[in-house]
Amino acid sequence: MSKKLFNFSKLILAGVLLFSLACNSKKTGNEIDDAGKDSFEKEENKIEAMKTDSTKPKENPYKNAQLDIKVFKNDTIKDSHVKGFGYDIFMYRSLYVHQPHIPAINGNRGFDTEEQAHKVAEFIVYKIKNNIMPPSVTPQELDSLGVLK
Repeated sequence: MSKKLFNFSKLILAGVLLFSLACNSKKTGNEIDDAGKDSFEKEENKIEAMKTDSTKPKENPYKNAQLDIKVFKNDTIKDSHVKGFGYDIFMYRSLYVHQPHIPAINGNRGFDTEEQAHKVAEFIVYKIKNNIMPPSVTPQELDSLGVLK
């Protein structure tokens, strides 16, 4: 009987030991919160450092670029099924943008007039010169330019 009691006390002691080890290895809720706070504070410090960074912003590479616009009638393009006008934008005499149809709308429809195509091309040149990349347009911008009717 004493041998059974001895084995039973070993079993209880082993259980208590395992339980205490398991409890000590886990972090408490406060420790997790502190770790999260530390991480959050580090991110805040990085953001503040970026705000107060006194380095000079990078120079706009397109500010003084030589950009030329050429408006064309789509029926002059071989195998083109698009009607109306389109435009090309050349940067330093190399083709940079070829736009045979109105961008940002469904379908492949050219501009109704040469003036509309030129107005949108000038808007794209403005975006390029101001380093607004990619130099895309939205239907709202086209509407404000008077291209969509």
